[in-house]
Order: sequence, then structure tokens, then C-alpha cells
Amino acid sequence: MSTDAANSPDPSVKTSPQFIQSIRAGLRYWQQKTEALGPEQVHWLDQRRKNLHQAILFGLNQPETWEDTAQLLLQAFDFSEWRGYWPEWIPVLEQALANGPETETVLYGRLQNRLGQFYRLDNRLPEADIQHRAALDLAQRLVNNELLVITYNCLAEYHLSQGNVAQTREYGQATLDLAQTVPSLERMVAFAHLSLGKIEEFVGNWSAAITHYQQANRIWRKLDYHTYLARSWVELGNVYSNTNEFGLAQEAYEEALAIIKLTNNDKDKAQINIALGTLYYRQEKWDQAERVFLEIDAVTLREQNEFGLLGFLYNNLGNVYLKMGRWEKASEYLILAIEIFRQRENELALGNSLGTLASVYEQEGKQEKALQLYDRAIKLLQRFPESQWAQKLSEEFGLQREQLLHREG
Repeated sequence: MSTDAANSPDPSVKTSPQFIQSIRAGLRYWQQKTEALGPEQVHWLDQRRKNLHQAILFGLNQPETWEDTAQLLLQAFDFSEWRGYWPEWIPVLEQALANGPETETVLYGRLQNRLGQFYRLDNRLPEADIQHRAALDLAQRLVNNELLVITYNCLAEYHLSQGNVAQTREYGQATLDLAQTVPSLERMVAFAHLSLGKIEEFVGNWSAAITHYQQANRIWRKLDYHTYLARSWVELGNVYSNTNEFGLAQEAYEEALAIIKLTNNDKDKAQINIALGTLYYRQEKWDQAERVFLEIDAVTLREQNEFGLLGFLYNNLGNVYLKMGRWEKASEYLILAIEIFRQRENELALGNSLGTLASVYEQEGKQEKALQLYDRAIKLLQRFPESQWAQKLSEEFGLQREQLLHREG
């Protein structure tokens, strides 16, 4: 969708009041249609999102309707995030910021944060950082606690995506502390607990992670936010899975699945299946793990730009086929995962897949290739000293490498 000068209003041309009224009527219509995002409404919006885009573009091009349009953009954010539409919404938000008649407002800062979140989801991390930093500067100039809470939360999510432990904790806690002064932002409190839970899980602080996820769960249930409630159940299940509490993990995933079955959120369904398949894998139920992984629609994940999830799907299938002794299939899927993680510069996941592919090569008798990949995997994983998972993998791959060298010697 173009955002060039052709879409910008010409100040020399006076827009008729009737045209402005028609735009406002259209915006009111779409505000009503995006106010409640239940499963049926989300499906309805799926079929009409081009019309929604058109209404937004009309509204952004007129100073008189820019503010109402910006509010509609914020209201429609959850829909676009759940459905994986952010690549087509990024230029719309960019245009909203470019056309903003006033840049020193809370509304403008909220749009900057939303654009930053979409950049992060699209793996455009430097651009995400710029938007969140700009929003933070604006919030501090305006001395506005609402915008500060929202921005702190966005920065916590950003640093979480980078595995930056100290910064995630700092901004997550800042969100919790300041949100106490803005009761209307209870949603931000839940998001902050989710980020803090994930970073504690990252370092292996399981009890703290569980506490944060349970807090997020409580808030999502109170607010009746089904999709986010399901996501926090998945995260809680992941901790139980990591600590070998398989029964509790199964219960958590089933809670999440019961919620998501009512929606059309393919991304969330895939996330649950990946978690559930991993649970079966850890219990050495290879056939069940394979079945659950293969239920995921890889084509849909590609269409929704969920390449991170796709990489984990391929990696996990590779692990399953390694355990099944199906070396060719294992290599095929692991190579696909490696390519995705390399493109997305996810070095932690890349190290995992490289080490697993080394295990496959070892089983196939390709010792030299295996040793090379073990070395590359361990080198990558050692870049994450705070990650419990990275250190565990590094030790496992290091032991496998030494055993291979011993057998060769």
C-alpha cells in the first residue's frame, strides 16, 4: 500500500463538508465494528479488512478526521496482531504518523508505540527501538503517566525479544509500579506480568515465572480477554513442561486450547500445538508429538508472516524424526529451520537447530560435518550466558562432541 505524496492531502484543494461528513460516518461505522472482537466479529472483519483499510486511508488524508482515524487504528490493533496482518498495517501506521497534524500528543505517542510493536513483529528491530524511544521522549516531555506506562510495557516486550534480562525486568517493573496510578491500564499490568514471566522463564527462575503468569491469568480472566488468557495459559504450561510437571502442563495447554478453539486465530492454535507436541516429545511419545506438529498448517503460518513459529515447527519435527531414526526427514526439516533462524538472526534458536543437525549427521556417520556443526552451535549458544535453555543445550552438545571425538580417537 503506497504512502507516497499521491496519498497526501493537497492543501490548495478545499475538501467539501459533505465529503468530510461521509468519511466521519464511515469511521463511526468501523469503530463500532472493531469495538468488540469476539470470534464471529474477527471472522467478519477478515472478509472486509480491505474496506477497513480504505476507510482509514481516507480518514488519514484529512486533518479534520485524522484524530478519529488514529483512534480507530489503535482500536483495530488486536485484530491485526492476532491475524498476522502487520505487514499491510505498517505502511498505514507510517502514513498516520506522517500526516499527524499534531505530534506532541498522547495519541501520537500511542501510534508510535503501535508502529514499534509491528516493526518488532516484522523483525525490524532497530526501527522498533527508534519508535519506542521516540514515544518515551514524548511521554517524558508531556509528563503523561498513561503514555509512560504504555511505553514502558512496549520497551519491556522489545528487550524480552532480544533476551535482555536486566532491561526487561527494569521496564516490566516500571510498568507495574506506574500503572498503579492509572487504574484504567490494568491491561498493561497483565502484559507486564507476561513479559516478566517470560524473562524469568528464560533464566530458569521457574517459581517467579509461575507467579507472574498466574497474575496475568487472573487479570485476563477478569477483563474477559480470551486470546490473551489462552496465551498466558500456554506460557504457564511451558514452565510446567520445563520442570517435568507434565500433568499440570497438559491441563494448562488444554485450558488454552479450549479457549482458542472458539476463535479463528491460526497463530495461537499453532503455538499451542507446538507446546503440546514438545510436551509429548519430552515424554518420549514420538508418534503423538509428530501428529500434533503435523496438524499445524505451515502454509497459513507463512501467509501470516509467522516465520518464527514456522522455524520452531520445523526444528521440532526435525527433533522428532531424529528420535525416530528417520535421518533424511530430520535433516530436511532442520535445514529449513536453520534457514529461517539465520534470516531472522535468532542466534539462540539457530544454535539449537545446528546442534540437533550435528546429531543427525553423527548418526549418519558424517563425523566431520557433525563436529563442525557442534562447534558452531556451541559458539552461538555461549553468547547467551543468562539463558537456562542455552546453557543446557551447550552442555549437551559439548558432551556429544566429546563423545564423538573419543570414539573417533
